[in-house]
Amino acid sequence: MILKSLQPNFKLKLLKRSLLLIITCCLLTACNVDYEMMASQRVKYAQKNQGEIVIVALQDSPRSHYIKGAMLAVEEINQQKGLLGRPLKLLVEQDSSDFATAKPTIRRIVSNPKVSAVMGHRNTAVAIPASAIYEKAQVLFFSPFITQEELTLHGFGYTFRMLADNKHLVKQMSSLGRVLGFKKIAVLYARADEHRKFALLFKETARNDFNLVFDQPFFGETLDFRPILSDLKQTAADVIFFSGGAKTASRFSKQAREMGIDIPIMGSRHLDSERFKTSAGVAGNKTIVPTPYNVQAKNPINQAFVALYRNKYRQLPDADAAQGYDSVMLFADKVKRARSTQPVLLTSIVRFSPPRTGISGIDRFNKEGNIQGKPYFFQVLNNDNWEMLSTANQK
Repeated sequence: MILKSLQPNFKLKLLKRSLLLIITCCLLTACNVDYEMMASQRVKYAQKNQGEIVIVALQDSPRSHYIKGAMLAVEEINQQKGLLGRPLKLLVEQDSSDFATAKPTIRRIVSNPKVSAVMGHRNTAVAIPASAIYEKAQVLFFSPFITQEELTLHGFGYTFRMLADNKHLVKQMSSLGRVLGFKKIAVLYARADEHRKFALLFKETARNDFNLVFDQPFFGETLDFRPILSDLKQTAADVIFFSGGAKTASRFSKQAREMGIDIPIMGSRHLDSERFKTSAGVAGNKTIVPTPYNVQAKNPINQAFVALYRNKYRQLPDADAAQGYDSVMLFADKVKRARSTQPVLLTSIVRFSPPRTGISGIDRFNKEGNIQGKPYFFQVLNNDNWEMLSTANQK
């Protein structure tokens, strides 16, 4: 089967968008919480133009590098007399993997009129419904992890994506595959909605670049990949595209190498993690993953950030740390330009002010809140170390 035979289903996409809008409206009307009153109190606090400016970061791990990056940025800003002569305060809240558990925390956050922005939510199932609450309560939401297109499909004014979405990511992955000379590809993906959609999007995008010689879904809890790998071994694939979680990818890699399958594996951002690297060990060698940050970048802004981070935490920053730092610095830049924390003014400034240069690239947003022109970098795992690939976009 050749990828050229695949065609996108536009009617299905429109249906999904409509369903998302319906679900979002239900989320806002199915409870008695007065988000409009919260928004009004936020506006009144902003009008005073005095007192602390508060932002919230959601952490999913007590040792989150994302939080470390955000804390470093806040510390740096306050050493320079804060924002508009006012102190910037960072509140850290515990994130959750499901919306029902996260909802009380989200409501508590937006009930604080001093809160101007929220950063975080690693799980799409939490981030998308949470964005509806932030919208109604007029709190800026900077999403540093979510790449699914659905996040910005509802046309909200307070949601901003800090990473290029999956559509742009798979284009870069396809382009990288061409540069590396891959011709025949095997695609394996977990049946979970997120992983399945990512694999489908890649196949649609790459249909003119590669021959699809193997296409196999699997259940995320699969323990034994050997039957699948036995069939894959009979193909002439020169690369594997894998869409699944880090733990599953680690198990898959070990079994593939045990069976003598030593071709490169291209994975999603889920594999750009300490968990995958540690668990996979040497079996993870030749695994290629995208990352939004290149710690080796020679630009002065990044070099200054790396020096600050290393001096404070005695380690190099990773992509999460860079996202945390950049998100806070982006917010600070827009507050300075607006000379205010008025919610409506801030969301307009984020969209329409000149681009800002951050440590991982240019921050420029379109009307939908999607970041524009910010590329991914690619790294390959080699003996327990991520090494940047020397491709054109990495420089």
